[in-house]
Amino acid sequence: MHIIGLIIALASAIFWVSRAASGAKDIIDVANTVKNTPRRMRFKKKASLRGIDLIDNAIDAATALMVSVARLSDYSQSHDGLISQKTQNKIISLLEKNMVISFDEADELLTQMRWNIQDIMQAETALMPMVNVLAQQVKQADLFDLSVMLSEVAKVDSKANQHQLNFIAKFRDRSGIN
Repeated sequence: MHIIGLIIALASAIFWVSRAASGAKDIIDVANTVKNTPRRMRFKKKASLRGIDLIDNAIDAATALMVSVARLSDYSQSHDGLISQKTQNKIISLLEKNMVISFDEADELLTQMRWNIQDIMQAETALMPMVNVLAQQVKQADLFDLSVMLSEVAKVDSKANQHQLNFIAKFRDRSGIN
């Protein structure tokens, strides 16, 4: 009779110990979930964005504006929005020189920004969001330097056309460097 009582007591002890271990594991899982919540929320926010909404730093914004100016060129207009190799090389060299990044990083950044803004039908659509990103992160002198870079990009394939000049004028006006 004592053996049956001992077996029941042992079985009860094993049951309650396993329940306590399971509860401790659940508490640890909840703690890890709470700890990772900010990271998950940032990822979830970014995952719901696309295109131009993904651009959140100054170098990306500057590159997007250079691509926008390039897409306004006569060459781009006659080639379904494609940017000439000459213009791509100019943007990469400007990024290397002014943003102090390597050729590979500049090339990758250019490709990414071309992809991000490919759905934009009017270049001016990119202007305000990019100016807002830049205004928060760079100084007026840097904005002026960027306007010079935009002018250089506009002149690569031929003389800058009126659309490009208007875009650059709007950039200068909205960024406050006129």
